[in-house]
Amino acid sequence: MNEVEVAMIAFDINAQPIVFLREKEGSPKRLLPIWVGIAEAQAIHFKIQNQEFPRPMTHDLLKNIIESLGAKVTSVYIHSIQETTFYGQINLAVNGTELKIDSRPSDAIALAIRTEAAIYVAEEVMKQSGLSEDELKKIEKDHLKNVLEEMDEDTLGKYKV
Repeated sequence: MNEVEVAMIAFDINAQPIVFLREKEGSPKRLLPIWVGIAEAQAIHFKIQNQEFPRPMTHDLLKNIIESLGAKVTSVYIHSIQETTFYGQINLAVNGTELKIDSRPSDAIALAIRTEAAIYVAEEVMKQSGLSEDELKKIEKDHLKNVLEEMDEDTLGKYKV
């Protein structure tokens, strides 16, 4: 099990948000890209940016309910991937008992950053879907190269000085 943190939120070529989780320890640190919905990406981004709203957003409401019931989010865990779907859980401490609640990883991450709970990823998930920072840089470089190669003369002409 690897402890991770939210490294960044990016968008793929189809404008789908991706949350990148980075290992806290190890060298080189690996990144785990998880495609999420727009609402979940916004919820994660808003909290990272410390943006406040006059009324509780969904994940803030969930945090408030959990705390009002005397429970605590101890950690979240992304434990498996099947085909292209990641599976996670929220671990709660309630009256001396630990509960494991099935969750989408995006919701678990949004809740974890609100409650300052640790985020963990199973080693098998990291092995299967993780990539090094060097691999990510190569992917970005290859993508940019492909975009430039596919541009026609008229489009390229717009960028000439």
